Amino acid sequence: MAGRLVGETVDSRGQRAYVLTLTAREQHIKRERATSNICTNQGLLALAAAVYLSLLGPGGLRQVAELCYSKAHYAAEKIASLPGYSLCFDAPYFHEFSVCCPRLVAEINAHLLEHGFLGGYDLGQDYPAFKNHMLLAVTEMNTRDEIDALVDVLAEVSHA
Repeated sequence: MAGRLVGETVDSRGQRAYVLTLTAREQHIKRERATSNICTNQGLLALAAAVYLSLLGPGGLRQVAELCYSKAHYAAEKIASLPGYSLCFDAPYFHEFSVCCPRLVAEINAHLLEHGFLGGYDLGQDYPAFKNHMLLAVTEMNTRDEIDALVDVLAEVSHA
């Protein structure tokens, strides 16, 4: 059922019964009184996070964190070594970092998209003082080959 997680249980007579395990609160009130039109709620996200964390376990969570950290720092160092690029801030970071770019972020993102990469967030859109600043995120899901390919495409942009 769209917007609902339905569970199976047994009723008081021992017969199979279905119950709404997780659903948006607005689905049980009149449409005119609803304050939003969401079809799922925060509980679904919490459930997904709980399942993920339970599968990882304490050691797995630490391993994921270490991968995020090391891959982000690897990417940042490689990007900062390119002509025209630099890290914008020297504050510590985990898996997101800002890169000062040699061209408009929109131009760089368009070039990245042509090569199959979803570019970084243009901080200048919301913070005019950060024109040509790109926010990038690297997680455990990014491979070293993907990071190296991203760096190669960014290098093309700086030479164009």
